[in-house]
Amino acid sequence: MTERAGFDARKESESFGRAEPSYSQRWPDGAPWPDSSEHRQAQLPALPLPRVRTESLEHSVRGTVFALAVIPVGVGLWLILWKLGWMGSIVAFVTAAGAARLYIAGSTVGSGGTMPRRGAWVVVAVTVATVLLSFLGGIWLDLADYLGGSPLALLFEPEAWDLLGYNLANNADLVEGLKGEFLMALLFSALGCFFTLRQLFAQSRRS
Repeated sequence: MTERAGFDARKESESFGRAEPSYSQRWPDGAPWPDSSEHRQAQLPALPLPRVRTESLEHSVRGTVFALAVIPVGVGLWLILWKLGWMGSIVAFVTAAGAARLYIAGSTVGSGGTMPRRGAWVVVAVTVATVLLSFLGGIWLDLADYLGGSPLALLFEPEAWDLLGYNLANNADLVEGLKGEFLMALLFSALGCFFTLRQLFAQSRRS
């Protein structure tokens, strides 16, 4: 009786030993064992992929229109600083930051989002246009001070335009002075908005 019990015990242990799953062993229906590597890999959750923002032409146009609204604000701020005798490099920073926020608000209908590459170039164009118009507006302010009239009223005076055109064409000293001031304004404006524009382009590459 004892020998038979020992034989049954050895037989049962051998059967359990053979039941241990080996590498890539499967059930009869072809499914992997619960503790196999294939089963563990199948249970791993899928990693979320980064969301790529696709921007339609309509959204881009709407964002551009919103960004253009910052130009009169930037020009007005520049002219105030111009009258005070200060360099308006901070205007470029304010313009770039404001244009970026307005572009995102317009292109995403206020729902927030990231800046696409097209939007970053729109911000650059708006900033450059603001600096150019601001510098021309400063020249017009100086002309108005020279003639003693209102800058807005002189816009409709042909004599003011003739005087400005004559000096730009024939007054070499004035042109050289304006050229130096323009390069300095452009340089400080570029430095003022450099970090903002770099951040926008870095963000557009990640999106």
